[in-house]
Amino acid sequence: MIGEVFLSGLCASIGSTLGKLAGTEAVVGNSYVIWIGLLLAMVLVNTWGCRYYLRSLDAASNTVIPTVISSAVNYIISGVIGMSLFGEAVSLRWWAGASLITIGLGMVATPEKKRTE
Repeated sequence: MIGEVFLSGLCASIGSTLGKLAGTEAVVGNSYVIWIGLLLAMVLVNTWGCRYYLRSLDAASNTVIPTVISSAVNYIISGVIGMSLFGEAVSLRWWAGASLITIGLGMVATPEKKRTE
């Protein structure tokens, strides 16, 4: 299950990257072939991501854990791709925010202990 959830988040990041590349004039230029190719690749990668996510939901005992892991992987990989491929400024504040969101998602996914009275 963990591998499929990780691949789901990875596919989401790659799909977003392909969509951004399809809208970048420096990459596409005036070529409709490149534009259509990038959009088709984006749809294909997102479809595979949904497949991995649904398989992980099927294998999990609850839906929260796959959602948390997939979202966390997507946040982190999107930051790394944005920084390395697009030269986006990813500040310490961004990393702190992404970390807090990931921690919050983890807290939501942690099962509550039952009290014995």
